[in-house]
Amino acid sequence: MRHKFTKYLGRVTENLELGFEEKFIYVHYTKGKTEKTACILKNNDKTIAEYLEPFFEENKVSEEMQKEVRKFLNNKKNFNNEHWNEFTNFLMKTLSLNMVFGLTIALTVYGFFKLGSFLDHNYGFEPWLTVIFTFIGIGIGGLTGYVMVQKYFKKPDKNNNQNTSKNEFESQKKLNDKIDYPVVDVTIDQVRKAVRQFSDNLPKGVYRTIIVQDDNSINFKQLANILGGVPTKKFYMSKETYDLFEENEKKIPAQMDMVQKAVDLYVKERKEYPMLRFDPQRRVNYYQLIQENYLKSAPEIQFYITEMDGLITHIAPKKKKVENSSQ
Repeated sequence: MRHKFTKYLGRVTENLELGFEEKFIYVHYTKGKTEKTACILKNNDKTIAEYLEPFFEENKVSEEMQKEVRKFLNNKKNFNNEHWNEFTNFLMKTLSLNMVFGLTIALTVYGFFKLGSFLDHNYGFEPWLTVIFTFIGIGIGGLTGYVMVQKYFKKPDKNNNQNTSKNEFESQKKLNDKIDYPVVDVTIDQVRKAVRQFSDNLPKGVYRTIIVQDDNSINFKQLANILGGVPTKKFYMSKETYDLFEENEKKIPAQMDMVQKAVDLYVKERKEYPMLRFDPQRRVNYYQLIQENYLKSAPEIQFYITEMDGLITHIAPKKKKVENSSQ
């Protein structure tokens, strides 16, 4: 059984999924654009928390997420209930299957036995038709039971499930485009919550940027069923950072995407951020990016590098207060 944990860190959503098997621990972690998957082998006497500690440290999992996971791990009821539920489900599944399997064979054999007896009685072939039809009944009953067992225990095909989810999503998308929704007044916070809800329900492999159009405006036809209609004014989204903007800031997301891509490529190739080493505001150094051909020209807006996996923001960080001690 998998256990999922979610934290919202400002503009970044942090997700952690844990699966506990007999010989390993499955971990799937995402934060912003970062995605990590690991299978941690259990080969000595350690607690689950001790096995997870190196993964948390290596991937800089937030302290809030770590606290929630530790709280879950310390609650023994979670694991007792999990084992009991697995055993109960297996027992019920097995008992139900045995009953159905037995009834299927019994009824099939009995039906063919009666048919053979009826034919023997009417045509005087006793007991040969009864014997023959009884064996036929056993064969057909066994074959029917086998087919039922295969269908009952067959594992679902993940690829087919994903394709089905994507097809359903595309069908719903086309349907939303055709519906004439009412016009409503909404705030940027309401739009932010609607985007998160929409994103949480997307099939695997489909991202929230699907609602962002070429000019970075949001296609509210896909959010109308959540918001209760189409907003009276436009809102815009960055495809790289998922930041939201109103009409008076519509120039920001396109420039933000351009700079974020340049920063990501610079960090990937040079293993450092494009900013002055002792800059307290962590401003993106456009001179470095232009000099190394990561940018063609400097944007009009000054962006800043946050401490969340190198995501940028247009909001200048607040200056830290320095306390002076007097003697």
